[in-house]
Amino acid sequence: MKYLLIFVFNLMLFGNLNAQEFISHKVEKNESLKSLARQYNTSVLTLKKLNPNIDDFNEIESQNVLVPQNQNFEFSPSLELRAYEVSPKETLYSISRKYNLKVKDLVKYNPYLADRELNMNDVLRIPVYKVDNEDLDFNQSVKNSQFSTLMHLVLPKETKYGISKKYGLSISELENLNPGIEEEEIQPGQFLKIQRKSYAQKELPKAKNKDYKFLELKSSSSLKSILDEYEVTKEELFEVNPSLKNEGVSDGLVIKIPQFEDASKTEYKKLNLEEELQYFSTKTIGLMLPFSMDKFRNDTINPEKLIKKDKLLQISLDFYEGVQMAIDSARAKNINVNLKVFDTKRNPNRVQKIIEHDFSNYDAVVGPLLDENLKIVSSALLKDSIPVITPLVNPDFEFYNLFKTLPEPSAMQEALISYINSTKDSVNLIVLADSLSQNIERKYAYTFPDAKFVEQEDGEYLQKSDLKPHLVKDKTNWFILETESLGIAESAVSFLKSFQRDDYKVRLFTSNRSSFYEDEISNYYLSDLNFTFPSVSKFYLDIDEGNFSTNYKNEHGYYPNRYVIRGFDVMYDLLLRLASSENLYESTIFNGYTEYFENKFHYTQNEFSIGYSNDAIYLIQYLKNLDTALIDLESILKAAAE
Repeated sequence: MKYLLIFVFNLMLFGNLNAQEFISHKVEKNESLKSLARQYNTSVLTLKKLNPNIDDFNEIESQNVLVPQNQNFEFSPSLELRAYEVSPKETLYSISRKYNLKVKDLVKYNPYLADRELNMNDVLRIPVYKVDNEDLDFNQSVKNSQFSTLMHLVLPKETKYGISKKYGLSISELENLNPGIEEEEIQPGQFLKIQRKSYAQKELPKAKNKDYKFLELKSSSSLKSILDEYEVTKEELFEVNPSLKNEGVSDGLVIKIPQFEDASKTEYKKLNLEEELQYFSTKTIGLMLPFSMDKFRNDTINPEKLIKKDKLLQISLDFYEGVQMAIDSARAKNINVNLKVFDTKRNPNRVQKIIEHDFSNYDAVVGPLLDENLKIVSSALLKDSIPVITPLVNPDFEFYNLFKTLPEPSAMQEALISYINSTKDSVNLIVLADSLSQNIERKYAYTFPDAKFVEQEDGEYLQKSDLKPHLVKDKTNWFILETESLGIAESAVSFLKSFQRDDYKVRLFTSNRSSFYEDEISNYYLSDLNFTFPSVSKFYLDIDEGNFSTNYKNEHGYYPNRYVIRGFDVMYDLLLRLASSENLYESTIFNGYTEYFENKFHYTQNEFSIGYSNDAIYLIQYLKNLDTALIDLESILKAAAE
């Protein structure tokens, strides 16, 4: 009953916090925490907790104070906000990567960032989920016991899927052991019966220990001295040393000390999950693509002509080809895969029929491709926490079980800003943004107060004279072009190339490499301008894909396109994650990014966001003679973090 009350109580309070919205109050003269507490019907203690940078000795005039918008707000003991002082070359993107947050999470708890960009003098509130002693998962000791029949206490946010995977059961086996839960959702504080399987399980290789220091305790050691000396929290220490919580400090006990400073550095390094494989059960994967195979039933249809005419069908077939090659590669690593393919036919009604299928035992579903169908599938599979992977689109909706494999546009912008911010001191920065790019223009204006902005009247053609006053000859001119208009892009690139002939040093940037840069604008011009942009893949690089590319050419007579490689990378990453962690959700804890032929993956999710986003981004630069190069963005972010 004690645990039941604790978990239900914390769940209610934490749920209350997530339901709140905050606003930023700019403190005026003669205002104090007491007057703000009265104004917003809250307490001074709550305001202090929400604003960890404020204490009794601080002057708060002109500061941005986080205040609750709802008058019934109660601060949850499960959350704490930590103050973080922004360093000169840091950006929202680099800070979010450092703390494994999303950019929007930082904005949520620092609402003033919705109206302006980050300032080096800002003190940010970093949300951290706090775990008290009583909240620690006591199921771990139960799981490690030798009893064949166990009782598992359901914790907040646990699902039937997660619990069944933890004990090596299927969801149907868990439901059979606990009659009634097949009809109702499980609740925190509820006990579930667990029956271990009688057969001896194969001993699997264990993942290597990384980023830990091992310490042998002495009789003089105390918990407080360990926490102080190694700058870790009690929760962090107990998480990796359960025996320390249960048995306390004892002479000769060897414990692990998390090395978070080193771990933060490995965040910017590549992970090789092939070295971490330990879960070799068969992976059941659903693949939903719009093949529309009924189109081929007419004998008079020429399949090759139909495929060439139907771009979406061609993309689906190419992606599927890459998926099959990824499965073959996984099987070579002893990862068995049961792939179930569903033809969505681009029809939401067809998708509604598909989700009537029992997906409760699936490890993940890849697709569908189209936003509307993807939303239907994500919503339907949410009840069993089945992960849904978006292979080729970046939808604007979120679900807890949705994994977005494409970085958000805001993350792409922040990545470019991080790069420019790291090296801009000796350049002349110029920005041209059209009316559709005003948000990113405001980001540049605030982040780079010395930047020059090209003014252009709506509906007017861009003139060379619009640009010339902003360029100088004694510095390199870094020109940032943010436009959705082919006409503006063509004119700007042409004019910049002309200035280059007049002995101006010019380099071109954009955060949004639209398709017209590839199809309509001279690559020779872009090459001469050292065109630089963030990208979700290395498609634009001249790289050798090795055996993958050669094997594909030998089988098909031509080299694989971006969709074949994308299919391989997305599926191979998924299978390696499932084979190196208990489930896909657990795989996101890995500290670092994975990378394959053209794509890399670093999923972020925390207690304050819904779903998972990939924020691993490439930064690509065109060189002379149509060559391309990869800028080491990870080193830039690492340097900013240090």
